[in-house]
Amino acid sequence: MFFDIDGTLLPSGAEKLPDSTLDALAALRRRGIKTFIASGRPPIHLPLLHALDGIPFDGYVTMNGQYCYLADGTMLYDHPIDPAALRMLLPYIEKEKLSTGFIEKDRSTFNLINDLSAEFCEKMQQPAGDVAARIEAAPIYQLSAFLPADKKEGFLRHCPGCVAVRWNDAFVDVLPEGGGKTEGIACVLEALGLTREQSIAFGDGGNDVEMLQYAGVGVAMGNACPEAKAAADYVTDDILADGLANGLRHFGLI
Repeated sequence: MFFDIDGTLLPSGAEKLPDSTLDALAALRRRGIKTFIASGRPPIHLPLLHALDGIPFDGYVTMNGQYCYLADGTMLYDHPIDPAALRMLLPYIEKEKLSTGFIEKDRSTFNLINDLSAEFCEKMQQPAGDVAARIEAAPIYQLSAFLPADKKEGFLRHCPGCVAVRWNDAFVDVLPEGGGKTEGIACVLEALGLTREQSIAFGDGGNDVEMLQYAGVGVAMGNACPEAKAAADYVTDDILADGLANGLRHFGLI
């Protein structure tokens, strides 16, 4: 079972999961049902997300499927962005002054921090630095680009072989073409000896659409965007109205 975090497990602006969600996750564990996070967040963000402290998951599909691993750290799949595309992008984001985070497994570096990204960078402890050097030093799995909607096409033209998905109004996640949560989930299922028909996914955002379509059962939260609701097999209640627990009850899982 795969769960998005923001808007699915964790209400917007909240510091803890709803009690009904915590109880539901515990009930799944008692039944021996494997639970995975499936998030756009990178591994480096998860320790800062204290709402998940003490909640055991069997593994993590992070960076929208580009880096997947088990709870014991065993890596199941990784898919970085082509460094050549990132080198091509650098002059464009410098010229346009677009604040862009270059996300590695254990590190995130922004080319610059501006009014759009300042609050996020402070909260997530993401510094500005020499991103050109980081491209050469380690695999970059995802970009967090703070840019208006009308800049998206230009950005992608200068970053060939990449696509953009949005789960936050302020920025887009940029991934290698062909990537996404679906890709990561497929690799996790294969490693576990399971089929997609045996999987259930819960989500709410634009970056969850393909995941909801791919899973054996896709469940959209009541607070989900229209695209996620249209992609789902079932729409449950709002996250603040016991939506996750009610969705699991609907399918007899708790």
